[in-house]
Amino acid sequence: MRWGEQITLIALSDPAPRTNEHGFPADREETATTAFADKKSVGYSEFYKAQQAGYTTELKFDVRSFEYTGQQIVEYPVSSGTRYRVLRTYLHGNGEFIELTLVDIPEVQEAEGGGADG
Repeated sequence: MRWGEQITLIALSDPAPRTNEHGFPADREETATTAFADKKSVGYSEFYKAQQAGYTTELKFDVRSFEYTGQQIVEYPVSSGTRYRVLRTYLHGNGEFIELTLVDIPEVQEAEGGGADG
């Protein structure tokens, strides 16, 4: 394992007051942690099984298990603004590593690009 990549693990938490001063839902608070990771390839079998379930598997990374604490969003490359959702985790290597399978977050990309109405 090379551990040549860096990813940002992002945890979301609910704000203390769940609504703002106008009564609208407040944005969730983010806590970001940068970790070294080993980028892996997505196999064709896993790719097609995800497609059948309605997901597009984009990336896979191994991280050290002590660095991952259940974050559901990953930013890669670091500070790029490109975010992925953690679809699946797999603990291996006698518990030393955890494999993160990531999928795109379509609602964020549509909001930024203006969607089909553009």
